[in-house]
Amino acid sequence: MLVAALAFLAAIVVTQEPDGIVVVVAVILAAVVAASAASLALLRTAGVGRSVRARASRGRAVRRGAELGAAFGLIAALQLIGGLTPLTAAFVVLSFAVAEYVLSAGASA
Repeated sequence: MLVAALAFLAAIVVTQEPDGIVVVVAVILAAVVAASAASLALLRTAGVGRSVRARASRGRAVRRGAELGAAFGLIAALQLIGGLTPLTAAFVVLSFAVAEYVLSAGASA
């Protein structure tokens, strides 16, 4: 999936002019899929086997990949509509960082 997303992204960038909204949206979607797939490709190092620890490690990797893709897509969408400033980018990144911190903390009881 990563290779396909990167090939699609490269094909669009090489063959199309970035004038139309459809091209820009296609580039953003391909980049989001590539970012998510790249982090999901790291699942190979996340944990091997059927143990509880390995499944938890894979679950964390999937969650982090989805978060990375969502954060990238949100920042790209803000850029597309003209609402991206350093403050909004910091807010998006810090929101996902706090969410990851809370989700990684686990049960303290």
